[in-house]
Amino acid sequence: MHERTLQRPRERLRGVSWLLLDLLIIYLTFVGALKIRLGTWEFLLHETMWGLSILITMASYLVALIFSGLYRMHPRGMHLDSFLKVAMSLLIGWAGSLTLIYLAVPTSMPPRSVTAAQCMFSIIGILGIRALGRYTYERNGTSSGSPSPLPVIRVEELLNRPPLQIDLTGLRNYLSGRTVLVTGAGGSIGAILSRQLLDLTPFRLVLVDVSEFNLYHLENELRGLPFKGELIFRIADVRDDPVMHSLFSSLRPDVVFHAAAYKHVPLMERHPAEAFRNNTLTTVGLVRLCETYGTEQFILISTDKAVNPTSVLGATKRLAEWYVRTVNAPMQCKTVRFGNVLMSQGSVIPLFMEQIAHGGPVTVTDPAMDRYFMSAHEACCLILQSLLLDAAPVYTLEMGTPVRIQWLAEQLIRRLAPYQAKRIKIVYSGIRPGEKLHEALWDKDETPVPTTHDEIVGLQSQAPFSRLELDTYFSSLEQLCIQNRAEELRKALFQKNLQPIDRSLQD
Repeated sequence: MHERTLQRPRERLRGVSWLLLDLLIIYLTFVGALKIRLGTWEFLLHETMWGLSILITMASYLVALIFSGLYRMHPRGMHLDSFLKVAMSLLIGWAGSLTLIYLAVPTSMPPRSVTAAQCMFSIIGILGIRALGRYTYERNGTSSGSPSPLPVIRVEELLNRPPLQIDLTGLRNYLSGRTVLVTGAGGSIGAILSRQLLDLTPFRLVLVDVSEFNLYHLENELRGLPFKGELIFRIADVRDDPVMHSLFSSLRPDVVFHAAAYKHVPLMERHPAEAFRNNTLTTVGLVRLCETYGTEQFILISTDKAVNPTSVLGATKRLAEWYVRTVNAPMQCKTVRFGNVLMSQGSVIPLFMEQIAHGGPVTVTDPAMDRYFMSAHEACCLILQSLLLDAAPVYTLEMGTPVRIQWLAEQLIRRLAPYQAKRIKIVYSGIRPGEKLHEALWDKDETPVPTTHDEIVGLQSQAPFSRLELDTYFSSLEQLCIQNRAEELRKALFQKNLQPIDRSLQD
């Protein structure tokens, strides 16, 4: 906010500088036109009979330029239509100046050849200096054919709420002497969570990811940070049972944060079997490993799309949430439910920023679509704080009212491309498969309850199914995956009562 407060005076100063330069150009073009007409230089107004006329002309041109919106534009944001609009405004200013001079001082009317030449020279000078500025900008590698560098923006400013605070002392005391394992550690949430965990000084931090690229970059970053505990990086697929068994048996994690998941809604609509295997069965396998090796807490990272799901992604996450509820003491299993995380991989903000950098258009699915948004910092704070909560099996953040996607796009355009805001259009692409217009943070059978943290809400409900019921049902879904029965699998994922699947589909 402070940076933007300082930016406004700079913008006003720049506008005044352009205005003074334009007045100088208008005056010098009048001097040049007189030189052509009379053959002599007349620089001082009081030495000519047309001093009052040129003052009227300068005022008329200036009013025309102000109304053209020229001083609200930066040269880098000016395109052909902008140049034509300013040129037309100067022509109107020229006609207006002739009328005013004729009415006010008809005896001091300059020769028409002088006023016509001045108008032409003014258009060339004023627009030429803008064209030169735009050319210089493009020569620096930011032409309209390549992405323009965008100003830095703190996405938290879009949320209009104070940063989330968590009990760092309590978390350090709890994690002291414990081994913590993070799956999907190289992802957008996992990486930030891993950095925050370093500051909480657990005895051992184990970071697991299937992506060599992500884990490589995470290790390069974290190895340079101060950490007294043991830091382990493992490339492993969390779906690989033998590998994960070996990892758990050797390291015996006390706390497991399960951040590995598929999260792209349209992609998962096309790959329901992969979504079920990665989002649901992987959770099942990890829960069983935690039970086998005496893990104290298992934290599942879920999504608001799991509430009354319409997408394969949401349905597979809901099944994972159901399975976590089957765990009995002494192990604690908790679910944290996110809204849309700003700037996470696959989120809408990076897409909008890329589209704005290319000059638009910005694609919004539907003007009425809204979402609950949270920053990555808030998401990780919610995950960590849940370790100290025991009010409910599911936790979510108090995020206020949902934000319309179109409003978010408009705000980003205004902040990132203020000089092209009128040129960058918003177009509507339509709701994609699996998407909803509106999301909810909890289902109708979940009761929100207060927690020891004012901004975190606990969600109480009865466990919908037993371990045996879910194991049996998941086994039948696995058969559909094996037989590549994608449509039958898709329908089965959305069942709320776990009706038996037709045996003919499993034969």
